[in-house]
Amino acid sequence: MHHTHHTHHTDHQRRGHRLAACTAFALTVGLVSAGPVSTAVAAPAGATAAAKPRFDRDGDGRSDRIYRSAATGKLTIVLSKTGAGVPFTIGADDHNGAVSMEILPTDNLFGTDAPDLLSLRSDGTLQLHETVSPTATDVGLVWQGQGWQVYNKLIAPGDLTKDGLQDLLARTPSGALYLYPGKGSVDYTGPFRTRVSVGGGWQAYDQLVGTNDLDGDSIADLVAKTPTGDLYFYKGTGSATTPFKARVKVGVGWNAYNQVVGADDLNGDGRADLLARTHSGAFYKYLSTGGGKFAARTYHGGGGQDLSYFLGQGGVPAYGKHNLFTVNGAGTAFTYRAMANGGLAAARQYGEAGTNGSHWRMTNAHALDETDQATVLTSYNPGLMSDRTGEVSNSAAFYQYYAETVSVGDVTNDGEADVLGLNVWGNLFLHSGLKYQYYPRVGPAVKVATGWQLDTLVGTGDVTGDGRPDLVSRDGVSLYVHPGTGSATAPFAARVLIGKGWDAYAHLASPGDMNGDGRSDLVAVTPGGDVYRYSATGLRGTATFAARVKIASGWKYEHVS
Repeated sequence: MHHTHHTHHTDHQRRGHRLAACTAFALTVGLVSAGPVSTAVAAPAGATAAAKPRFDRDGDGRSDRIYRSAATGKLTIVLSKTGAGVPFTIGADDHNGAVSMEILPTDNLFGTDAPDLLSLRSDGTLQLHETVSPTATDVGLVWQGQGWQVYNKLIAPGDLTKDGLQDLLARTPSGALYLYPGKGSVDYTGPFRTRVSVGGGWQAYDQLVGTNDLDGDSIADLVAKTPTGDLYFYKGTGSATTPFKARVKVGVGWNAYNQVVGADDLNGDGRADLLARTHSGAFYKYLSTGGGKFAARTYHGGGGQDLSYFLGQGGVPAYGKHNLFTVNGAGTAFTYRAMANGGLAAARQYGEAGTNGSHWRMTNAHALDETDQATVLTSYNPGLMSDRTGEVSNSAAFYQYYAETVSVGDVTNDGEADVLGLNVWGNLFLHSGLKYQYYPRVGPAVKVATGWQLDTLVGTGDVTGDGRPDLVSRDGVSLYVHPGTGSATAPFAARVLIGKGWDAYAHLASPGDMNGDGRSDLVAVTPGGDVYRYSATGLRGTATFAARVKIASGWKYEHVS
């Protein structure tokens, strides 16, 4: 099947001057000693021709860093000339508070020296920008194309076809990988040639990292990590039809990291290098020694527990929900922001004290407005839902009486977040998200499943790591995962047993990704108020979640979502 998408071209004056770049990462935190085993060889005596940076914004020949704050959602760029972090904006991506799911470093996409940038929006729109200053992109677009939500991961590896142009890789949830060769120009069809199938089976990896040129042959390469921590090297061939040689295993234990990052050339030897972030937020540097091998790691910086996104990271990006919502017996609500180290930030009061009683029947739902922030849904009898700042739908769509109402994201694979309602008779209804205009909107109820007799429905988001949102449910003592399918008529596959004994918990909820790996995790609260985290592993069945870890106590809440 060939992926097609509609595009339009905006007249845009090309600017020939080079702009910005950086490798320094200016955050600090304590050193973490435990790490993976890496196969290493001695570095060559002489440096090779420098690997061309993919994100050089200050013109010094080194790639710069972009990261997103988990607390504010704002982007920062660290320029290598100065090492200073300054705000970074993507003009056309900032309307209505929206932010990009992923940013792709694509300097030289046109075959010129002008810096370019691709951004992927939550509705599946891929946008090509041209930089006009080191810290911003033009509000006018060079090009945009829709339909890219059919992929769960887009990768900008560098030049795979040895023509001097940037290329793109795209993976489907089922594991098919495609190459979009750069064509050196932009028209209404976009900056890429027709896609080429690379092959299947790529769902075996939870992280795919476009590395640029790891071995100094002027051809981009790829590394891939399995959920169990094995690292593989895919050497680029320069061929558009067969872009990689057979994989070579180059390391084990890389599940010590929640993100592996393609960092370009960090030491000036002509080979691209890696950064890797531990679960505690420390970054380590792996300098390439050739052949997909790396020297022993060295500490690079910290503070990564406060980052929700880092340019060039290998995991499927988490988007749309990063917090828990709680209400106490007095009707006062609080939110807890998810960190990237498995913990929760300090509670913040939501709204006025005493105004969020149980009669509101609140649900902390996946973002319905393209802002990467959860939407608090409130439901009344007969079921009107709103976020208290703007209507989500009219009452005609919600005449069903729902015992549970959740949003886990885009379950129909059309680029819009959806809402699910479960009534007391065990019927599951889907309200498809409609294009965002002024306030979130969803369509009328469509029955998509029956026989869901359960006591708890948890809107987790993507638990399995395939980029499709899933559901978790409890039926008495048993916990299940309902894998997302991407189908509008049957959005969830048959439930899979996770385990028994889950009746020990008074509340089950998910703040989305808690440990920075892109998978949604689970929080369980005992009747006594002890709070446990269950981290999603990327595995299946009884191995869906790792062993529980206690993260808090004293939670005397009537509602947790």
